[in-house]
Amino acid sequence: MFSSGSLKAGPRKIADAVGDVVTIMNDLGSGSGVLLSSDGYVLTDAHVVGDDKQARLRWSDGIETLGEVVRVSKNRDVALIKTDPRGRTPLVIKRGAVTLGQRVYAIGSPKGKDFQDTVSSGIVSADRVLNGLRYIQSDTTVSHGSSGGQLLDETGSVIGLTDLGMQNDGPAGLNLFTPIGDAMDFLALEQQ
Repeated sequence: MFSSGSLKAGPRKIADAVGDVVTIMNDLGSGSGVLLSSDGYVLTDAHVVGDDKQARLRWSDGIETLGEVVRVSKNRDVALIKTDPRGRTPLVIKRGAVTLGQRVYAIGSPKGKDFQDTVSSGIVSADRVLNGLRYIQSDTTVSHGSSGGQLLDETGSVIGLTDLGMQNDGPAGLNLFTPIGDAMDFLALEQQ
């Protein structure tokens, strides 16, 4: 399967990137996702879609579309949904290594559609391997409902997906993001 449009998309301001984030709603609750291609493929976390074959997607302008879950990798916690993108342009996908200390931004829908398009920022704290899987560790604050949302670099390129936060006794800030290259590899996706 191919992801069309992500190589042709140009740099975007962080404020403009929110239009490519969707709130994904189903019987499990809600999560976030990111438009991966101009032909309507949305990437999210597998735990956001669960075993459902369909989901309702709410775009930043309030328009809702239905989507079909077409691929899932529960091991890597990623899923692919096909929907009507309604002419939206995907963000640039940037595979590869991250730099410790680089500024990053997370966009998602913590607590559902009432807080859709929430942007938070932080830095890359570490490049981690846990249980044999790679993660980008960041102090960027994310909450329930942000799962599946995008992690961007300063050029507005997608470098990861919000996956999980580590519980601790202090303030939030120990969060893990799936590198975008790993997410695409586990779903057998290619850019064009």
